[in-house]
Amino acid sequence: MSRYDAVVIGAGLAGLTAAGRLAQANKKVLLVATGAGALLLASGCIDVLGYHPADAVEPVENPLARLADFLAERPGHPYNVTGKPAIEAGLHAFLELTNHGSLDYRGEPDRNWRLPGPAGAVRPTCLAPASLANGELSQGGRMLIAGFNELRDFYPALISQNLNEQNLGVQATSLMIEAPPLEIADMNATPIELARAFERADFRRQVVKAVKAASKGTSRIGFPAVLGLKAHAEVLADLEKQLGQTVFEISTLPPSAPGRRLFEQLRDVFLRAGGRLILGSKVVDGTITAGRVTQIRFETTNRLKSVTANHYILASGGIYGGGIVTGADGGIGRAWEPIFGLPVAAESNRHHWFANGFIDPAGQPFASFGVQVNQRLNPVDGSGNPIAENLFVIGASLAGYDWARGRTGEGVALASAMAAVDQINRS
Repeated sequence: MSRYDAVVIGAGLAGLTAAGRLAQANKKVLLVATGAGALLLASGCIDVLGYHPADAVEPVENPLARLADFLAERPGHPYNVTGKPAIEAGLHAFLELTNHGSLDYRGEPDRNWRLPGPAGAVRPTCLAPASLANGELSQGGRMLIAGFNELRDFYPALISQNLNEQNLGVQATSLMIEAPPLEIADMNATPIELARAFERADFRRQVVKAVKAASKGTSRIGFPAVLGLKAHAEVLADLEKQLGQTVFEISTLPPSAPGRRLFEQLRDVFLRAGGRLILGSKVVDGTITAGRVTQIRFETTNRLKSVTANHYILASGGIYGGGIVTGADGGIGRAWEPIFGLPVAAESNRHHWFANGFIDPAGQPFASFGVQVNQRLNPVDGSGNPIAENLFVIGASLAGYDWARGRTGEGVALASAMAAVDQINRS
């Protein structure tokens, strides 16, 4: 049986950040997960607080300045457990993990970028890759939005029209082009396939040729977020050199090229620091004895393998990621955490799990289901007593986490990850 200083369950933003920081602190760390986590679907941006109140039309300008008002309205939100210092520490740690490698993230904790979203709405976010931050709308000016016929669900005409109608100080035009020959099975290309194609110099030259004439008189050119994967910085620099203008990316529907870049960067940092990573193995259960986790077991090719550690971090996600599962018996709803059997704060009547409207200002009740924790992020029972003092719950597994309401998802992931890391380093 292997023994570690810490075992992290889950390879999303929270899990990879916690694992990376622990490994950099010379801890012996194992990260095990069923899959690569939600980062491959995410925009690659870091939201701390985008809107308050939740139904507000205008985005929050300064996330930290509005935090107290937000928490007064949402006393059950995980930020009330982590606190503002952990948010700032999480953002600082994230920038260290990303910007000392191949990525270039921009932003400050006290300011939100205002970026164009995939339908032309304003998308507030705290930290963003430089390629997306180049699309900052407060800069104004004329911009061209370019897309590809082969990439479905990215419509430059819709984006430019919506940007123009919001009186944001930008004047946007649009262009749809045929992509140079792609090595794909049909005429529909995914963002990842286009990102790989952009890493070919000949592909970029043909794109530049198709775009250059329409870009005259503009100061910036926006593309879907497909400008390379491993060679992203090289692709961006080459396009700007050939076009003679600032180039920026606009988020697409999944799969996400910026999300994949971020996942690979965080994974590589963790491995370079000496961490051990096991993807594709489901953690089936964990044992809690006398208030401590004593082992977990996960699937291998032909058997269950047990590992032990001094500390365990549960970053398996919420309902969307399978970290919280649900069932129903008549009108009674059940929600539970499947690895340790931790109790979940959830509405017992399943008919109250959903709001009447799909997009409701108050959010969907089920999105807040999660594990209740104390100030150390240990799971607690109904009386508030810790269940396991060496188990820490972070990210979307936390009760009160509702990423869509207020746009706090990545902020919760980073703040809780750093709070757990701090507890482990001080133990």
